[in-house]
Amino acid sequence: MLKDISDWEHIGFGGKSTLEKEELRSPDKLKYFIKYPREFNEGVSWEDITELIAAEIGTILGLNMMKVEMVLRHGRRGCLLRNFVDEYDAMMAEEGGALLPSLLENYEEIQQSDLKNMELIEAGFNMIEEFDYWDFFKPEFINMQIFDILIGNQDRHPFNWQLLFFLREGVVFSPIYDNGASLGFRFDDNQLMSKTSNSQEMNKYTKKTRVKAGLFEKKSVKAKDLIEFLQNKYPDELESMRLRLDLFDTERYRLFIKSLSFLSDAQSAWLMNIIPFRREKILEWIGGSKNE
Repeated sequence: MLKDISDWEHIGFGGKSTLEKEELRSPDKLKYFIKYPREFNEGVSWEDITELIAAEIGTILGLNMMKVEMVLRHGRRGCLLRNFVDEYDAMMAEEGGALLPSLLENYEEIQQSDLKNMELIEAGFNMIEEFDYWDFFKPEFINMQIFDILIGNQDRHPFNWQLLFFLREGVVFSPIYDNGASLGFRFDDNQLMSKTSNSQEMNKYTKKTRVKAGLFEKKSVKAKDLIEFLQNKYPDELESMRLRLDLFDTERYRLFIKSLSFLSDAQSAWLMNIIPFRREKILEWIGGSKNE
């Protein structure tokens, strides 16, 4: 049974989001958000569930993730998210998409350019390297790139990461959040079973992965190109994330998927297979596991 939070206090609508979102206060006065899956005229969306699963994947990798729980509110299922700005008591939190255009002259130029593929990736990272805070969050930002490729995140635009500002600690990269547009969240059960039972389909789905790299609002780049760029530009940071992938506890992940009673059989089978498959493919792209 999912926890019912219908009696929690509604205090707002949680700002801009592609999903319907409420800001809530719990009985113990802590602040949360709840996000509900989108409804489409055609097809399905289970991105509240993929938000939960992505958070567990990131946690297994040792990344700092936003806390997520599946709940019911007034009969509707949604994912409950702990408000990390309130939790951490940060002085200020700013999304990358708000900071970058205000501080970098070439932000809008890159967003509106005709650049593609490697040229676009290089221009995006040349831009963010000019950002005064880049050295404070570079490792976490690059970790996020590989995490997004692993889960197939389609929506890591610059408004989907934040910097937290503290009096003593200075600038800190926020927990990773807004991960729901991933893991085949628009596939229905028939599509999932078709792909799960066909390794060629899983390979095709993985090879076609495109990401926004936290830099582009309406553009995307090939995941494999991004990995190649990171290998050349940030080899130490990429090696750190490769080690995390190498040590990924697949058994812990599969036990977590088995524990989710609200998954359909097709969703469970898909999730059990696609993450180990993508992990191996990313290690192959990076250069393989040194422990193998």
